[in-house]
Amino acid sequence: MWNDRNPFLQGPYEPLYNEYVIDDLHVEGRIPLELNGVLYRTGGNQHFQPLDPSLFHWFDGDGMVHAFKLKDGKASYRNRLVETDGLKVERAAGRALYNGIYGHGGAPQPSIPEGAPKIKVVAGVNVIGLGKRLLALHEVGHHYWELNPITLETLGSFNFDGQTEGMLTAHPHFDATANEWLFYALDNEKKFLECFTTDVNGTVKTKHRVVMPFTPWNHDFTFTAQHYIFFFGLINWRPWSEDRIPKGKSSWFIDPQESRNAKILFVDRHSGETTWLHPEDSEYMLGHFLNAYQEGEDVIIDASVTPLCGELQDFKPENYYPFPLVEGPSAFEEPQLWRFVINRQKGVVEHQRIGDFSAEFVRPNEAIQGQKHRYGYMAAVHVPSPTTKGFNCLAKYDYRTARAQFQHVSSQYDLIPGEPVFVPHPEAKYEDHGWILSLWYDPVRNASELIILDASTFDGEPLARIKLDHHVPLGFHGNWVTI
Repeated sequence: MWNDRNPFLQGPYEPLYNEYVIDDLHVEGRIPLELNGVLYRTGGNQHFQPLDPSLFHWFDGDGMVHAFKLKDGKASYRNRLVETDGLKVERAAGRALYNGIYGHGGAPQPSIPEGAPKIKVVAGVNVIGLGKRLLALHEVGHHYWELNPITLETLGSFNFDGQTEGMLTAHPHFDATANEWLFYALDNEKKFLECFTTDVNGTVKTKHRVVMPFTPWNHDFTFTAQHYIFFFGLINWRPWSEDRIPKGKSSWFIDPQESRNAKILFVDRHSGETTWLHPEDSEYMLGHFLNAYQEGEDVIIDASVTPLCGELQDFKPENYYPFPLVEGPSAFEEPQLWRFVINRQKGVVEHQRIGDFSAEFVRPNEAIQGQKHRYGYMAAVHVPSPTTKGFNCLAKYDYRTARAQFQHVSSQYDLIPGEPVFVPHPEAKYEDHGWILSLWYDPVRNASELIILDASTFDGEPLARIKLDHHVPLGFHGNWVTI
């Protein structure tokens, strides 16, 4: 679409133009009657032809939210674009006006109407339920977008009553033990990071500000009962700089004067005290955290990590991260599942790769986040064929037995899965007592389906396959909201 070489504008990534309302979806198998709620997910869905389609980055598409409602064994669906300020400006013009945030436009941004936002912040990274609100999230904006949970209409913005400052994370986490949400906001122009907690309805409870000596891109964080934990990689980030996006540059860049090794930050949740660690030989980007917990003097962290491969020394990160946009050798290896063991007091950081498969979009049973876990779920590449492109299965890893299970759905050809979301059984008796919900793309049908797995018999036959007649572009994150 618009370009026959850019992989993020065609096939499973091709933008979806229509907005649907489907009341009764076709179901193969049986939806568990205990599943009563909505799976919301979001991703990039470019509405207008980009200014330069050949340079379009996967992360820059307009946010579109998809909702699968499951109730009494039946399924319905609807989808809708999030009406951000930048998209409204482009709708009025009838065409794209903005350069991307992550991709480099290659040319200065055209003139935009007076009073319009300087850059277009999309809402395509995550969607969460916060109290009675449904919020679409991005990591560049200073507010979130509130949606009608039934119609998905964009109702307005939400910014914690103005009590926060900076770019809000698209990856907040809920600590079920403390019954509170953990967020952060990052300001790379004023150079600070602000960690804050809220109650279940989004009322701010605590805030801790950290002075930052550099300008990192950060996508996710993790936590224990005592700390917020951040891993900063080699990519710098200044989306609000006048010298970058408006002039056709990516907001991402690599500072040749900085070390490419990781910088790890612990922020005490109660006192705000900070600890910085600078491990050697740590040239990697950490994409997503699965979980973290304290065990004696050590902190155990499981995450998806994308190491530098060393083939390219001078490169534009937007051309290769998270996946290659250009042909030829890549600057990065494939994403991998790693376990870190960190002794914060001694400054010791150790890691090992888990398994021999590629892994991303890692998720735990979030009811035990911050506590010791046994299982992790993820999109993976396992036993790829010559035609495999992208993820070809879901994986479940058992950290107690060191055993991985894989779910390919079909033995005939590769379906491409999205992020797995664990939904606990209402009367859960053990950690994997529940279901895995994930949206899969079928290249033969050029359509998507929501597949429900029994998490405890992960590699068995799916319980239900809920089929759409259209595709949902491969996207990013989502969550289950019980009704």
